[in-house]
Amino acid sequence: MTADVAFVISDLGSGGAQRVLTTLANSWARAGRKICIITFSTPENDFFPLEPTIHRIVIDGMSASSNPFSAVFFNLKRIIRIRRAIKKSGAPIVVGFVGSTNVLVIFAAIGLHLRVVISERNDPARQSLGTLWDFLRRHVYRYADVVTANTRGALETLAKFVPSAKLALVPNLLSIPELNQASQKRSALLAVGRLSHQKAYDILLAAFAEVSSHFPHWRLEIVGEGELRENLKEMANQLGISQNVIWRGHQSNPFVFYRKTEIFVLASRYEGMPNAMLEAMVCGMPVIVTDASPGPLEYVKHEKTGLVVPVENVQLLSDAMMRLIRDTDLRKRLGQAGKERVAECEIRHGLPVWEHVLGLPTISISKMD
Repeated sequence: MTADVAFVISDLGSGGAQRVLTTLANSWARAGRKICIITFSTPENDFFPLEPTIHRIVIDGMSASSNPFSAVFFNLKRIIRIRRAIKKSGAPIVVGFVGSTNVLVIFAAIGLHLRVVISERNDPARQSLGTLWDFLRRHVYRYADVVTANTRGALETLAKFVPSAKLALVPNLLSIPELNQASQKRSALLAVGRLSHQKAYDILLAAFAEVSSHFPHWRLEIVGEGELRENLKEMANQLGISQNVIWRGHQSNPFVFYRKTEIFVLASRYEGMPNAMLEAMVCGMPVIVTDASPGPLEYVKHEKTGLVVPVENVQLLSDAMMRLIRDTDLRKRLGQAGKERVAECEIRHGLPVWEHVLGLPTISISKMD
């Protein structure tokens, strides 16, 4: 086949970048566009399903490098394999997703006369790829045709080493499944994300312990998996809240939980632009976020579209949760205002932005149903 667009990403696991890519690719595939996705990881490791018409090319590129010399050799092989896969796809447009893969895509596309678009999902000033990859990112990104980011803060950082004419702000895409409106919500707070240090579940559990002492009938539901699962469960036991914390694990459709719970909490130590927060807001949930990173604050304005608390502040986080538990009217007001604020991320608004950046003609949304 000759694809219209080829995407390159390391894997289709459960991350936010993977969700955006698959939403974009599936929407276009349903509309009749020919899409190719190139990954290092095999389909059995996928979290998100793909439309059957999407062409998948898997290249062997997930092995670890034991030393700097083998790392150089290994990444040269990855560049050659990516280049072969891009040529095989026949696509005139290639889109790289995430960090080091973006650098490899730019090298792989040299001399192929393609439109190269890079999707940077994090703010380089806040999330390092490591010394070598950071150096390459600063010196290689400028050779892409377009470098996109999903926050204004990330664009400001990228503007230090990429010509401003090549930069584009592209919002995260939200594809909202059709669900029956929940007839009754559970008295529960919701957190969604990998069980990692970044997401600050230790802070969230400590804050919820205070909440639970005042509102023992409320629960905390956590959707996600990660390396800290057992440590966090032990912490919940030590805090005496294990009966009130529900570990939901990986969920392919988190919207069921957005519709059934009352309050969304993002306690992260740092973030790019969290899909989970946007998804909660588009479902009308009131949200609580920390001030750790500028990305979430582009959508959540304190007292207007949500509540903002200082990062790693257990007391103020628990106070914010209890405030929303007590005040039903405030929950409704913030939820509605937040929903209106993130409307630009809904696929009917966000897809034309992507099409413009890639230089594709706009397809009617009705063709994607």
